[in-house]
Amino acid sequence: MSKPTMAVGRESRLKSASYQLKRHVPHVLYSIFRYAFIIGMAYVLLYPILIMASRALRPAADMTNPSIVWIPTGFTFENLQIAWRLLEYPTTLIFTTRIVIISTLLSLISCSMAGYALARYRLKLSGLCSAIAILTIVVPMQTYIIPLFTQMHYFTPLGIGTLLSSLPFGISVNNNVLIPNLTGSEWCYYVAAALGSGLRSGLFIIVFMNFFKGMPKELEDAARVDGCSELRTFVQVMIPNAGAPFLVVTLFSIVWYWNDYYFAQMMMSGRTMLSTKIAVVKRMVSQATEVVKTESGLGETVVVFAAALLFIIPPLLLYLYLQKYFVQSIERTGIVG
Repeated sequence: MSKPTMAVGRESRLKSASYQLKRHVPHVLYSIFRYAFIIGMAYVLLYPILIMASRALRPAADMTNPSIVWIPTGFTFENLQIAWRLLEYPTTLIFTTRIVIISTLLSLISCSMAGYALARYRLKLSGLCSAIAILTIVVPMQTYIIPLFTQMHYFTPLGIGTLLSSLPFGISVNNNVLIPNLTGSEWCYYVAAALGSGLRSGLFIIVFMNFFKGMPKELEDAARVDGCSELRTFVQVMIPNAGAPFLVVTLFSIVWYWNDYYFAQMMMSGRTMLSTKIAVVKRMVSQATEVVKTESGLGETVVVFAAALLFIIPPLLLYLYLQKYFVQSIERTGIVG
């Protein structure tokens, strides 16, 4: 082979190598950036849980040791035992779970029906109702908690509350007329959820409305041809095809009802849910010095961390079990994009 031919071949190989390098370098840099971003975001999201678990399982002496950040000198479950006792965990967990599940089911029923009506029927006030639903998301609860508390405390809509005077949560007011008092009972959650005005119900209505708008109208036409009523069409045709928004709303509702603190603190006087019990525990261990003295020198901070860890375990396990279906469903509901 002649020297010119060899030179041409070498130049061709160099150009090919240069082209491959220019082609793969941006891809490699993008992959590095993507993984670095994902790892950084995962650290930001997991940091509170990791530091909570680390401090909940460490001895109290490690809290004042500046050389210990993540890994304590030893692990102890004494913090969890004290937090379990102060939270009255089994009883409070059952009470909180009952409220969360029933409120979520009632919200699913009321919000799905409201979203379906706004999406599929031509109503004169559809725009106004949609604006009100969006407004409930924007306006914070603190702005209307006082009239809501008054409404629940003297629950007599249109005067029919006096007919419910025989119920066990009635109170005596003027002229010895008994008016139901829903504050301090689970009914303040259930009534609001059943009427589509529970926690984040406006967002749930928007989610259902966006999903039902995208469903083909031929499904309803075929159901009406077969003689289905409007309710039967909704139950037997629309709901089976709306698994994605139902799963998303269920998970969101469970998490928000579980984490709710403000509404529970204002309405559930005398009955404590897990979310408000954390504050009670913090107040108890800060005021009750015998906890620090008698429980092997256990400090109040580690007890609060242990109580917070017990609080997040149930929704965390639920999300870990359903996260695959949740991610698939949220992409189909119109929340993102």
